[in-house]
Amino acid sequence: MVVGARIGVAVIMGGLASWSLQPYFVSIGWLEPGDPFRKIMFPVALGTIMGAAIVDLALIFLGALPSARREARAQQEPAQDWQRVHSGRLLLWVVFWGAATVAAGHWVLGQPVLFLALAVLLVFLFAMVNGISVGISDSNPISSAFVVAVVVMAALGLKDPGVGLMAGAVLLVSTSVACDMQQDRSTGWRLGTPRVPQFRYQVLGIPVGAVLAVVFARLFMAAYPVLTLDQTVMKADQQPAEWGSAMTYKFVGVLRSLTNDQPHQRTAIFIGVAVGFAIEVARKWLRTRPAYLRWKQTPSGARGDFAIDAVLLPSPYALSFGFVNLPTSLWLGAGGIVATMLESREQRDGALPEDMSATSLFGGGLIAGDALAALAVGVVGLLAVLT
Repeated sequence: MVVGARIGVAVIMGGLASWSLQPYFVSIGWLEPGDPFRKIMFPVALGTIMGAAIVDLALIFLGALPSARREARAQQEPAQDWQRVHSGRLLLWVVFWGAATVAAGHWVLGQPVLFLALAVLLVFLFAMVNGISVGISDSNPISSAFVVAVVVMAALGLKDPGVGLMAGAVLLVSTSVACDMQQDRSTGWRLGTPRVPQFRYQVLGIPVGAVLAVVFARLFMAAYPVLTLDQTVMKADQQPAEWGSAMTYKFVGVLRSLTNDQPHQRTAIFIGVAVGFAIEVARKWLRTRPAYLRWKQTPSGARGDFAIDAVLLPSPYALSFGFVNLPTSLWLGAGGIVATMLESREQRDGALPEDMSATSLFGGGLIAGDALAALAVGVVGLLAVLT
């Protein structure tokens, strides 16, 4: 309900495509009979995100060229006081904490400097890649960033899954925080919140979140033993319906490949990159055609544009979410379809963006309610066991 039908239908398309390809993957030996399709579709999904990101990042870097920046500055109005930041201080902040992360990881946790430094450098890439995905589909593929980091480290000689987990965690946490702060800044921009105080409050939230993450992880894994299961070694009919564990599924899968090389996973990533790149190029090209832009303004064109955007050329960022179990894709897509149908019956206030519509906010409330219910049930169950 948060993302609407264009993203929801794309997720359904990804889920159905993954499900339909399962027999083919079995026939070529990429899956064993009875394996869930997600066992091979997670590297494909990762590749589609990377392929689309190549296109988007190329456009961002072209926009950062001196000539493009001069043109953009000429069109922009002078920044107001609440929008200004001290770039020098921000740069020093990034350099200090990047170096501190590598130093603490090496001297305190005993991890190799090379892989820690590589993880820090990859943060700059994936803060942009995942930021684009969050802005488009409200989905942060931090697990995909983790997988790419481990694959790159493996190419540089990494063999220890423990080192991969620790170094990958640097990228995982940093990218997650970066995307959350991006969303907060977007909200602050709309509300006129001064940037510097908002950044300081976000920073204060990080140590609180770090402590609570450990507390909640221990709480949930004690209250819900299903979370301790390794789903990567379970057959399709053994997968627990209530816990998809999509992120940890990718983590365990790629870390296992460090000690049990699976070349077909790398091939799957390259196939995904090609698919994501081709789809995103086609989408970008189509939206620069004046004839297409005029056509989509007509009643028939609006319906056709929806079909192209959601079915024929769906966003690779949304399409990649289809690697999860099929019921999850169908459920997410159904929520988007229902939300869009309800919105089409109402006269929306044009002053509000789509992600602040009544159905989107209601969907966000469902997420919060479901999380609180799971937490409450877990606490009650754990207390019952302890007493």
